[in-house]
Amino acid sequence: MSLDSITGWLVWVIPLISSLFVPLISKFSAKARNYFVVLIAAITTGLALSMVPGVFFGSGEPTVSSVVWFAGINAGVFIDPLSVLFTSLVAFFGLIIAVYSLGYMAHEEGLTRYYFLLLLFIGSMIGLVISDNLLQMFIFWEMVGLCSFTLISFWYKRPESVKAGTKVFIMTRIGDIALLGAIALVYVSLGTFSFREIIAGISSIPIPTLTAIAFLTLGGAIAKSAQLPLHTWLYSAMEAPTSVSALLHSATMVKAGIYLIARFILIIGPLAAALPYWLPTIAWIGVLTAIVGATLAFYTNDIKGVLAYSTISQLGFMMAALGTASSASSLGWFASLYHMMSHAFFEGLGFLLAGGIIHALGTRDMRLMGGLKKAMPITFILAVIMIITTSGLPPFAAFFSKGLIITSISETGNLVQTIILFATTMLTFAYSLRFMALIFMGKESDHITKMHPHEAPKTMLYPAIVLAILCVVWGVAQPLVASFMHVELEISLVGAFVNLETPIFLSLLLPTGLLIYYTYYKTSSNIRTIVSGKNPITTILSHGYFFDDIYNAIAKGITKVSNSLGHFEDKYNLIPQKVASGFFRFASAVHSSFDVATDQFLNVIATRSISGASEIHKFDVLLDKFLSAIGNKTVSGASEIKRKTPSTSLQHYIAAAVLGFVLIVILIILTMGV
Repeated sequence: MSLDSITGWLVWVIPLISSLFVPLISKFSAKARNYFVVLIAAITTGLALSMVPGVFFGSGEPTVSSVVWFAGINAGVFIDPLSVLFTSLVAFFGLIIAVYSLGYMAHEEGLTRYYFLLLLFIGSMIGLVISDNLLQMFIFWEMVGLCSFTLISFWYKRPESVKAGTKVFIMTRIGDIALLGAIALVYVSLGTFSFREIIAGISSIPIPTLTAIAFLTLGGAIAKSAQLPLHTWLYSAMEAPTSVSALLHSATMVKAGIYLIARFILIIGPLAAALPYWLPTIAWIGVLTAIVGATLAFYTNDIKGVLAYSTISQLGFMMAALGTASSASSLGWFASLYHMMSHAFFEGLGFLLAGGIIHALGTRDMRLMGGLKKAMPITFILAVIMIITTSGLPPFAAFFSKGLIITSISETGNLVQTIILFATTMLTFAYSLRFMALIFMGKESDHITKMHPHEAPKTMLYPAIVLAILCVVWGVAQPLVASFMHVELEISLVGAFVNLETPIFLSLLLPTGLLIYYTYYKTSSNIRTIVSGKNPITTILSHGYFFDDIYNAIAKGITKVSNSLGHFEDKYNLIPQKVASGFFRFASAVHSSFDVATDQFLNVIATRSISGASEIHKFDVLLDKFLSAIGNKTVSGASEIKRKTPSTSLQHYIAAAVLGFVLIVILIILTMGV
């Protein structure tokens, strides 16, 4: 077993097992518990990053290490560029959030439960992306969902937190059922869960069956990565602690769907292009999710809500790029994963800053903020970096990753999708500037004056600074990332500045920026009146395009039907009882009548039998007398014969014997008849 294989096991086993020691250590010292979690997160990060050189300088072929699990099924690790990329991201953000939590969660109750779930979450997500078979992957998939549910509901004394956790759990289960169906179809078709064996035999699966598998897999990704129409749970998940939100959005649950589709494209290879409507469906879902998320981010006044809808929109970009990827060598496949990393850095930074702001002000409503630039200057500088990166401005990370995505879409020739994505970039720039204006610009609000805000603790700022640095340098790391993924790019860093999409993109940002500037920085009332007024657009946006209204209507309809059936049963429950009683009485009557008839029949037979036996007995007595008389006569005759002819009348003896034998036979027959 190679060193990378051993590391591939340890990188998820260590955080899972270590999570069990958190409650034990907390019995001795809360501080020791907290730093134990940080230490384990650091070890996990070191193990994950240690696999990078082996993949970077390797051939690109996967390394598989497995052991027998049960019933001929193996458990193992699948080490390739995709799994190591995700493993490194999850482990790194686990460390970032563990350090950040030292400050953000310092005064919260239930920290033993929190840190236990944090390590369990990290280990489960790494186990998901590094598994070498579908069954093991699905088990970790469910563990990730369970950890998300419990962490989102961490403040279980708040009804809204419990409600949000339940909503997340139910909506993501829809996708889990779809994914489980896909796994079942693969196993029925090939008799294996192993990635390697599936890759070897995938061409033997009929295209209709493979298409069904592909769409069921997409269903799992849609729910997990909050894509239309199952995207509404992600905003509700903002009831979690902000540290959890940062981990959830940056590196764990919402990225699982992106990993799933990217892995599936690797598994089916060139067959992806042969599946009818599958790739176009992925692209359209991504494009529509991107613009819907962006419009909702522009409308909401919740600081975490802006970041949540931004995540939905950016996930749409990633999914749209995957919809153009007919293989792992496609530009869209790499662009999606590259932007996935960019998004992790700038969105994670956004959540860490939001946590500091909420920590200082005690509110998530941006309308109560304003003028924070003076009170929180470091947070302001970091927010500027976050906003520039989110907007896709050069030379930061998202400029290169978003540019690759738009290029991959435009190369398909789909003009409508390209236009929608350009419009989405405009909206992204708009809600980013609005975010800055409402929180940091202008005069201090009355709420801020009362709160006397201050900078976040160092344990919260240092992780944010690290992410800000990555937002700056990740863009120029594109060639290295492409080499790591063993993908050849035709677009260079310099080419990203001069291709056709870049001037179009920058020209669209100018009018958008001016509009937001005059609306929020010069306090023009035009746009604000439209946004705050009553009109069809604000009605649609305030209801989130009515997705939750539709789901609530469906749920209420099901509940109403169920209650109606319950009332019907309560009202008419005597009917089945009466029917059952009628059947019982009928059966009892039949049973009683049958018993009487049977008894009478047996009595008749018994009476006739006794009468016949009496008659036979009389006949038997009469026959005995007759035989006795014959016997006496025979003896008398024999004596007479003996006197007269004692030695010569043998014929008489024979006749008497024959007659006696005949009579005995008749008697035996009559007796047997009785």
